[in-house]
Amino acid sequence: MRSPHTKTMTSPGAHSRRLLLIVWIFFAIVAGLLTFAYYSFGLMSAARAYVAGEGLWSKAQKESVLALSRYVADHQPKDYQDYLQALKVSLGDRQARLELEKEHPNLQVAVEGFRAGRNHPDDIGAMISLFRIFRGVPDLDRAIVLWARGDALIEQLRAVGDKAHQAIQTHTLDADTGRAYLYQLQQINAELTPLEDDFSYALGDLSRKSKNILRLVMLMVVSVLLCIAYLVSRRIVRQNERFHQVLVEREKRLKSLLQFAPLPIIIVRLSNDSIAYANKRALAQFKASKSTISRLRPLNLYANPKDRDQIMEALRTKGTVRDWEVQFQDTRGKKFWVLVSSQRLVFNGEDCLLTALNNIDEHKQAQEALRHQAFHDHLTGLPNRAMFMETLSRTLHRMERKQGSFSILFIDLDNFKGINDTHGHAVGDALLKGVAARVRQCVREGDLVARLGGDEFVILVEDDGATGEAIHVANKVQAALQPEHHIGQLQLLATASIGISNYPQDGTELHALLRHADSAMYRAKGEGRNNVQSHSMPLQ
Repeated sequence: MRSPHTKTMTSPGAHSRRLLLIVWIFFAIVAGLLTFAYYSFGLMSAARAYVAGEGLWSKAQKESVLALSRYVADHQPKDYQDYLQALKVSLGDRQARLELEKEHPNLQVAVEGFRAGRNHPDDIGAMISLFRIFRGVPDLDRAIVLWARGDALIEQLRAVGDKAHQAIQTHTLDADTGRAYLYQLQQINAELTPLEDDFSYALGDLSRKSKNILRLVMLMVVSVLLCIAYLVSRRIVRQNERFHQVLVEREKRLKSLLQFAPLPIIIVRLSNDSIAYANKRALAQFKASKSTISRLRPLNLYANPKDRDQIMEALRTKGTVRDWEVQFQDTRGKKFWVLVSSQRLVFNGEDCLLTALNNIDEHKQAQEALRHQAFHDHLTGLPNRAMFMETLSRTLHRMERKQGSFSILFIDLDNFKGINDTHGHAVGDALLKGVAARVRQCVREGDLVARLGGDEFVILVEDDGATGEAIHVANKVQAALQPEHHIGQLQLLATASIGISNYPQDGTELHALLRHADSAMYRAKGEGRNNVQSHSMPLQ
């Protein structure tokens, strides 16, 4: 049981989650600040757009009054068209204002009105937002009232223009009426001019107050954010210091454990594939020092580089590797077999791979010795009957797949029993060893020579189309056996009868092929010995 007063250390995962939460909080504050700044700058931009729009409206109003005055005086149609064109600006802004004052405005109608008022398309969205958001703010309401009064005067201007245009078209405009129209235009212009100044001043007040409020809010938010950042940074630094101390202590304990571990252990950095640590047993196993092994590439420790590729792939898919049989090599090139176990870990703050090696070289050599004894003839060193039958079976299946061919040469020494009876088994064994050595020299690298037992040998010749290569090998064997064998003071002559069977010409079943080669060999003995016979093709 853990004592209630026992001091626990927060796990690295808990530190990571806490730091991640703090980072997300900080990110949310920054995102909120940026969002606030974005909309604030948008509203300020909208206020500037209204000021610019007022300038366009004022210019258009003056142009419309001037053009209409010229039209009343000179009756030129072009002046009337200029009047109508200038009047569109004021009417467009009026359309936008009237629509936005509705409880449920059609924003598209307002957009079209602002466009007719020659406002920049990029500013229209912000202008609509400012109108709707700040509706009820005194400065904006005062500006809208002035805007409405100006629109009323524009309606008076339209009325004068309509009357004057009708009189000019019907040729009923006399001098007194014309002067009266001009006087009305002067009065309308005189009333519009101060309204424009008041409207511009109201918007300026709104823009300045908004700017000051935004500055104050930004200052407060930034101050709060800086305080939070300071507290968070200090907390992160302290947690990192504690976490680093935990890592240092854990790595010290890990190194102590690894140093006295009963197995060779190496730690490899995954970032640059270099060796970060090797314990004493690993240094002894690889015949290296700390300085030399740190310069080695892990790939150089494998006798077959493909083995490391397979281990790394297994680690990527399964996460760990347990007791993989792999052949390694030390710095002097000596190869040895080990069982490899690997898993990932953090070492010195880096992502690494810990590998433990269990040396099984002696066990492997013992296995190989037992296998060699099980599959080789102890007298001649040639493969025995068991290995020959296993190889023959694999060859048969391989040739079935690739539709190839092979031949079996069954060799039996002539008069060997007489030599054995006359000179003894020691001489007979020496003769068998000499025969085996000579037969081995007669075959290609890929062919197999085996001793079945007694004085019977067999040769497996692959890729032999129609016993052509087999007959060539048989002739070489007979020629190789012709020289006398010198055994002690004895000079002995050994000849052989050879029978050949071919796959698939003489059969497609393993034992049938071997039986056919054996029968061909007995036919060779019947033909006087020391000759070669094929199962399906008589030979001279």
